[in-house]
Amino acid sequence: MATIVVGWDASPQARSALAAAARLAPDGRLVVVHVREARRDHPTARWQELSEMEADERSRALLAEAQAPAGAQLELRSADGDPAEALIEVAGEVGADAIAVGTRGLGGASAFVGSVSETLLREARTPVLVIPPST
Repeated sequence: MATIVVGWDASPQARSALAAAARLAPDGRLVVVHVREARRDHPTARWQELSEMEADERSRALLAEAQAPAGAQLELRSADGDPAEALIEVAGEVGADAIAVGTRGLGGASAFVGSVSETLLREARTPVLVIPPST
């Protein structure tokens, strides 16, 4: 059974990546990962707690929008930090066969694939599927 890690932010591009991963691994394990922005330190423990709670709630809400295609095993995860680094780390943890991400092409160095996609293509040791919108 193939395992594909899918970068998720509930955008149309992420939905395209999830759909493409499901087509490639219809009976596989799809590990859908929302990467939360880096946590900042706050002046009090209570502010820190509230900030983390809000980030966790946003992440859970976004992940709840991921729909499991028929036959696929869907696993939802949250991670913290840099999106590319977090996806590479999760891919290693789950023994992924590939990482799938959508692209908006908003990156500076390579406007075609985007900064997260570009970093994944350079640094991941797992095959990377970069899915354009509406695929």
